[in-house]
Amino acid sequence: MSHWFEGLVLANDVQLHYYRTGGTAKPPLLLLHGFTDAGLCWTSVARDLEADYDIVMLDARGHGCSGAAVSGFTTEMLVADVVAVIQALQLPPVTLLGHSMGGHMAAHVTKKHPELVRAVMLEDPPWRGLEAEPLSGEEENGLEQWATNMRELQKQPLAERLEDAADFNPHWLPDDVRTWAEAQGQFQVEVFTQGLYQVSRDWKAIVPELARPGLLITGDPIRGAIVTPEVAQQALATWPEGRLAYIEGTGHSIRRDQHEAFVTAVRQFLKEN
Repeated sequence: MSHWFEGLVLANDVQLHYYRTGGTAKPPLLLLHGFTDAGLCWTSVARDLEADYDIVMLDARGHGCSGAAVSGFTTEMLVADVVAVIQALQLPPVTLLGHSMGGHMAAHVTKKHPELVRAVMLEDPPWRGLEAEPLSGEEENGLEQWATNMRELQKQPLAERLEDAADFNPHWLPDDVRTWAEAQGQFQVEVFTQGLYQVSRDWKAIVPELARPGLLITGDPIRGAIVTPEVAQQALATWPEGRLAYIEGTGHSIRRDQHEAFVTAVRQFLKEN
């Protein structure tokens, strides 16, 4: 990573931090991480792809080294942040690769700004078989408990988080363990008060308007993956240029659970698009 560089983009009153692998003559690949992760959580994937692509790893607001999400944490703001970074870096149409929250962001950017996007890959986005509805009291309590759990996690020394992550995820690469543990310590817990839950309910309205080639990467719900086979089938039925890559033996963090299979699927899609 010694030859990678980093920078800041001011977007919507927030300083957004990013890492970039260099090679600006190569096709741009913008990586968008999941909730509580950070840009460097893509390190192992970026190492495998940087020879052929100009990779930008963005820290979302409230994550990594980016500024706080004091002005809000909504889908609209997250999408505006991504657009601002693409424009500030003067990138040609990009390929987007997003995990979880980042996948949802990538889908929204593709829908609203297709002129900025060449293709899009979504790693287990938060697409559930639920219609949009108000946040229930039970769900609000769940978010409060999640925030409490995160505060407790952040009290642990980094070495302890590293050990626990490695023990719980024996198949993860060392880079994935390290960057996950570091990102949990950087995450700004205040994000939980900024409307998080609103970002995961409207995929059925987005997918039919994704007018770009796409890859939906899914895992096993029994292992914690969000996108079920039924949801994947519904999504691809209305996504003319979308296709599916199911990777067996993976949960929500597909690329971490089966790194080689994930990178193989991504490489194949990039080669064809």
